Amino acid sequence: MAIDRFEALRVFCRIVEMGSFSRTARLLDMSNSSVTNHLTNLEEHLGVRLLNRTTRKLSLTDEGRACYDRARDLLDGLGELEEGLRGAKAVPQGVLRVDVPTAIGRMYIAPALPRFAELYPEVTVRMTLGDQVLAPEETGVDVSIRIGDLKESSRVAKTIHRARYVCCASPDFLARHGTPAAPQDLARYPQIGFLQPTSRHPVPWYFSKGDVAFEQMPDARIWINHAESLIDAAISGGGVVQLFSLSLQRYFAKGVLVPILADWSAPGPPISILYPPSRHQPAKISAFVRFVSELFDDQLE
Repeated sequence: MAIDRFEALRVFCRIVEMGSFSRTARLLDMSNSSVTNHLTNLEEHLGVRLLNRTTRKLSLTDEGRACYDRARDLLDGLGELEEGLRGAKAVPQGVLRVDVPTAIGRMYIAPALPRFAELYPEVTVRMTLGDQVLAPEETGVDVSIRIGDLKESSRVAKTIHRARYVCCASPDFLARHGTPAAPQDLARYPQIGFLQPTSRHPVPWYFSKGDVAFEQMPDARIWINHAESLIDAAISGGGVVQLFSLSLQRYFAKGVLVPILADWSAPGPPISILYPPSRHQPAKISAFVRFVSELFDDQLE
């Protein structure tokens, strides 16, 4: 039986990267049976089993691993050739899939997307927001933004910002309670704590000054797992909060929150943009990486 080998290899690679027939079908806009048939036909054509399938998981055979590595190189090379011949390297075009943390997406990326669309009218952006940390390979996205230290990945990771941990409160709150001079003074102030969005675990506060660095759990009666809601509570005068600087900067600019204990501000996690490695990066990806890097340079100096 004659098969479209390139299409079969493309589907096979997506199955490996997504870890699921159904997720691959959704990503490629195919039926589940079509995805299965592509794999079955490829295995029959090659005369080897590429994937071990159980009801719970998929795993590569030794032959499957070798096939995936060679197929990925082949498909990447083919994509680069096509883009070069079509001029796509010079003109950003096509669908760009982006995945970003909720706070960064809402505060920085989403407001800037109309400008990106104006600059690159032939690119369609499909952006998803969420705080569940998944490998980009699992989500099928072209570009992702991540907060914190990164797990080992096949993606290129470019640091676009380094956050800091900043304590703050509303002007009215500080007028009523006074301004703390040291972290130890915070025990006398109402505090609002942050719960890690996915684990719901309380997040400690971090402080650093010179050679002294420590963390302490806030003595809070209110805990919230959503950064913007935590900020709303602080703006209303509910107490002292600590968050990443990138979540707070616009509120400092508006004057609705005031940074405190600035000389005790501790270094926070890196903010990174991840994208596939390629000697000839598709123009849509290069354009977006450059756009976001400049966006953070402009807004978070």
